[in-house]
Amino acid sequence: MPSHNPRQKAPRRFRLQEHLGLLFTVLVLASGLAIAYAGYRMTARTAISAVNHLADSVSRTVASETTNSVRLPVQAFVSLLVQGELPAAQNLQERLAVLPALQDILNVYPIVEAAYAGYADGGFFLVRPLRTPSALASFDAPADTALLVQSNDPAGNTFRAEYLFYDRDLRLLERRPQTYTGFDPRNRPWYREAAQERRLISGAPYVFFTTQEIGTTFAQNAGGGAVVGADIGLSRLSKVLAAELPSKGAQIVLFRPDGSLVAAADGMLVQDGRTLRLRVPGEFPDVVRLGMQAYREGRRGRFPQADAVGRGWELSVQEFSFSDAAKNVLLLAVPRDEILADAMLFVRWTALITLGVLLFSIPVIWLAARAIARPLGALADKARRIEEFHLDEVEENIHSGVTEIHTLSQGMHRMQDNIKKFLSITGAISAERDFHLLLERVLRETLDVAAADGGMVALLDEERNCFKEGSACWLERSNGRMAQCRMLDCAEPDITLPPYQALQADDFVRTAITREDRRSTVDFLAPGFGDPDIVQVDVLCLPLRDRMGQNLGVLALFKAMAPGSNSFQDAQVAFIKALAGTAAIALENQSLLKAQRDLRDALVHILAGAIDAKSPYTGGHCQRVPIIFQMLAKAACDVTEGPLKDYTLTPDNWEEARLAAWLHDCGKVTTPEYVVDKATKLETICDRIHEVRTRFEVLKRDAEIASLQAVADGADAEAEERKLEESLRALDDDFAFVAGCNIGGEFMDDAALERLEAIGKRSWLRTLDNRLGVSRDELARMEHAPAEPLPAREPLLRDAPEHIIKRGEKDKMPPDNPWGFKMDVPEALYNRGELHNLRIRRGTLNDEERYKINDHIIQTIIMLKKLPLPRQLRDIPEIAGAHHETMDGKGYPRRLFREDMGWSARMMAIADIFEALTASDRPYKPGKTLSEALKIMKEFHDRHHIDPDLYALFLKADIPHQYAAEHLRPEQIDV
Repeated sequence: MPSHNPRQKAPRRFRLQEHLGLLFTVLVLASGLAIAYAGYRMTARTAISAVNHLADSVSRTVASETTNSVRLPVQAFVSLLVQGELPAAQNLQERLAVLPALQDILNVYPIVEAAYAGYADGGFFLVRPLRTPSALASFDAPADTALLVQSNDPAGNTFRAEYLFYDRDLRLLERRPQTYTGFDPRNRPWYREAAQERRLISGAPYVFFTTQEIGTTFAQNAGGGAVVGADIGLSRLSKVLAAELPSKGAQIVLFRPDGSLVAAADGMLVQDGRTLRLRVPGEFPDVVRLGMQAYREGRRGRFPQADAVGRGWELSVQEFSFSDAAKNVLLLAVPRDEILADAMLFVRWTALITLGVLLFSIPVIWLAARAIARPLGALADKARRIEEFHLDEVEENIHSGVTEIHTLSQGMHRMQDNIKKFLSITGAISAERDFHLLLERVLRETLDVAAADGGMVALLDEERNCFKEGSACWLERSNGRMAQCRMLDCAEPDITLPPYQALQADDFVRTAITREDRRSTVDFLAPGFGDPDIVQVDVLCLPLRDRMGQNLGVLALFKAMAPGSNSFQDAQVAFIKALAGTAAIALENQSLLKAQRDLRDALVHILAGAIDAKSPYTGGHCQRVPIIFQMLAKAACDVTEGPLKDYTLTPDNWEEARLAAWLHDCGKVTTPEYVVDKATKLETICDRIHEVRTRFEVLKRDAEIASLQAVADGADAEAEERKLEESLRALDDDFAFVAGCNIGGEFMDDAALERLEAIGKRSWLRTLDNRLGVSRDELARMEHAPAEPLPAREPLLRDAPEHIIKRGEKDKMPPDNPWGFKMDVPEALYNRGELHNLRIRRGTLNDEERYKINDHIIQTIIMLKKLPLPRQLRDIPEIAGAHHETMDGKGYPRRLFREDMGWSARMMAIADIFEALTASDRPYKPGKTLSEALKIMKEFHDRHHIDPDLYALFLKADIPHQYAAEHLRPEQIDV
């Protein structure tokens, strides 16, 4: 019984009708909110989509307008000029002869503001129709003027400029000389650009002086040094954009990729004093400038833009061709609040309707909840007595008009007698540890309780598509033992069968299958119809679900029904349901234990894979060593005589050994990659031979400078040249020697070391402070000695104090360490001295780096010792940490002898060596052939590095060839 503190204030509780009323209120409100939210999202999405469609429509409209009203007319107009007589006209008289044709063309193309031609000699001829009073006033033209001819003919070293005014019948009204004579079309951008190409070119928009409207210039090379052109008005484009505005606050702008404006819905002109001029991008709203910036950043299509002019916006940037020579960009920006206005209206109406429904329904729900709550209160009292285990009390049934409540009352009355039995059975099921025996026990106990003739327990596969494990059994009528058991096959689900129906059911499936039913021939049901007196089989199927409500499988019970037989009773069904829940929990626990083991294995594999992936020099080592190890361990388990006859592995031992093999190199995560991958003696993060090469270059430059200085001081030039060549040749030879030492490919004898020392003593002049730009740690190492005054003479190769990185306390290995490590620890953590590294006699690693690589096995043992391993896995550190020990006690890290190590630990060394020898995925060496690997293994055996008995078994069991067949390349298998 739970204890209660009398001073503790009991939490406030509410009656059922209050809960139901509150629940309904919450549901109505939630439904209203959901509808409002969904409607808002749909309306908003539709509105935003409409903006996108509008952008496409405006783009098409503008593209059509520019094509039909600008580009095509201009192309046709300029083409007529190019093909006409105007380009070939040599003087004003010849050009005026073309005037009737030009008048006809200008009448056909009213979009053209002016037509003109520039010539190679600097001549210029322009025809401008004066269609409006403002145009007449601009030139102070006679009242009947229809055409203005502007001529600028070369006359010697100057030009003769004049205006000619014509009426509609091309009668000359006035000829007016002009004072400007410096206009030369050859200096104009339209002439220069068109003269270089054969295609139609267009200029940036500008304000026409005469009409005060926006336009642009189109020009084309007509050959012979002549360029024809036309001024085109663009004001119609801005009107088209203004007509397409989707909302009051929207912005539509047409601009070129260089940022120059072509058209805008709210106009392109601003008053600047007494003149009009084009608006510049900085005079448009922030959202337009942000859209232009987005275009320059490469963004196209529709995208949201926040925090512009204090509002959120939807932007659309579309690019299309305005002419053959240029592209244009259409920017559409619509305020998001104007787009979503209809969506917000929908939300407000939904809220009002939801409130009305709620006010109307609350009284009805309150009364219905009260009628349901009264019998439930009585049932609660009855449940409390059952909770107190008053199981022998006889309770009267509680009646209710609700079927579920009436059924619950009867079920509670009948289940009192079964609780004791239930507790006994569930205790037995929960105590079972073997998974397969657990399935059998669940089925046996359930058949006994339900007095069923047969049953089935089946578990789903991982994809939960079909039954993969379990069996269906029928009892022998003579002795009641289970027989005729059939294992289940993972077949396609058949939703007509009750077990598959139960997977979809909330509770259970209860049905009857007659002899005539096609389902009576199903394998797990057919035995029930073996007796001819059986007319049907009653089936009760319950889903087995875990704590999360996911299907684990199905428990099914079968009763062969002869005339007069009793089917499953309701009390039995309720009891079996409870039993199925307990069985599901027991099955889930077993599955969770398996999942934990799988997760542990996966983490181990991930760690091993990460170690292999860390450096190209390890490859798949951590994944292949366990394969060789397990092959050798299996062979040892099969031995029946000799030293290994008693060697055996239990399932727990196998798991321990397998994990140790996977984790044997886990300490490599602490080994710096540049140490593992060190390819040259001077390499750290980078190869410092380049720094040494630079010093040699400095010495060579110094020699050249000294030679030139000597010649300048009067020395013999030829003698100095010979001395310089000898010096440079000696320096080249010395550097080649140092560079060869850096490779580490050959053994260095004493003579080579002496020469290296001699080269290193040569000095070079340093004029820059070597303490500038270095890291804080390196600077701290340099400050142990005072800085030398500049310029400073330094040896060509040196071991400086800053090259020594001291070993910290955490990197030291005390003799009495708790792990028993016995390794010679270098005094320094790293020594990057140049001579110190170049003096390495063989290979590229110095003592400090070799220790750092060997340190990985120390870290492996320390890491594994820190793991909270269960009892059956506690030897993993010993097995994994011994693969670099030797049988003669000269290995590392603990210098163990053969008798100090178990068989599994000794196997690990053989597996590690053989895999390393034959691995073909290491870039610094090819994988050795079987014969080469076995020869080296024999040398290890002869030097007492590996266990002789295990090596003999390794060969006798033919493990090299078995492994090679699966994991080595064909060319490696040479024996």
